Amino acid sequence: MTLKQLETLYAVMRAGSITGAARELHVTQPAVSAIIKHAELQLGMNLFERVGGRLHPTPEALALEPELNEIFSRVQTVTQLMRQLRDVRSGRLVVAAPPTLVSALLPQALAALQGDSPRLEVSVHSLPNMLAVARVARREADIGVVYEPFTEASLQSRPLLESQMVCALPRGYPLARRRAIALEELANQNVISTGPSTPLGRLIEQTFATHGHAPPHVCIEVSSSLAACLIVSQGMGLALVDRAIERCGKFGELSFRPLSPVIAVSIRAIFPESGVRSRPAAKLLAVLQRQAQAGG
Repeated sequence: MTLKQLETLYAVMRAGSITGAARELHVTQPAVSAIIKHAELQLGMNLFERVGGRLHPTPEALALEPELNEIFSRVQTVTQLMRQLRDVRSGRLVVAAPPTLVSALLPQALAALQGDSPRLEVSVHSLPNMLAVARVARREADIGVVYEPFTEASLQSRPLLESQMVCALPRGYPLARRRAIALEELANQNVISTGPSTPLGRLIEQTFATHGHAPPHVCIEVSSSLAACLIVSQGMGLALVDRAIERCGKFGELSFRPLSPVIAVSIRAIFPESGVRSRPAAKLLAVLQRQAQAGG
């Protein structure tokens, strides 16, 4: 079978009708019917039967469905790569990052980037760390700004910023007077924090375990340091967050106190392993690196 025949078969299977497939493929209904009929003659078997006014794949056609899904998934990947090649010329940039890093790092960087490239079109996807990594791995984003560790091996990465976990608390909170807060001082506190399924949550659990302390009681589990600070700003206790969130400048009513010992946080820029590094993505990386080196 030719690729055109496979494409038509796949379209009819999804649409359930010649009319729907023709609409999807932007061809006439007789053209779809002719392609299916010719494929059936070549194969010597029926691919569809009509039941209740709709076309239903025969068992033989259904046996092809897993392979068709695989073929057209690859076609979609090629299509996405072609869009990336086009976007290198047209000036479009897609960025994926968790909410905290979107708020803390991207506004200033994107402002500087667009000052240099005013016609640049930018799309920012604010996602949990794992989904941001997956978006870049599938080449659905040109660049990601994410936390380590991440398990996706098919990525290029560059170090961007070394941050640390800190305690965010209202300025009038007793612990806010400390220069640093020891891990054991959090034992009797109700803490707002990211869960163990996140990189930051895992870092917290590992550090407490390494130093022989039970992890603090998490009274409110959140998906990001940004969300944790928003809750703390309403007077609801204290939170363990990435210090990078201070950079967004939205939490002047909060104090951010280091932990003792330090819980280091590594932030990296990631790119598709085999994708084309677009000029806008390379420019954004350079801006982010300069921003990190300047400390702001």
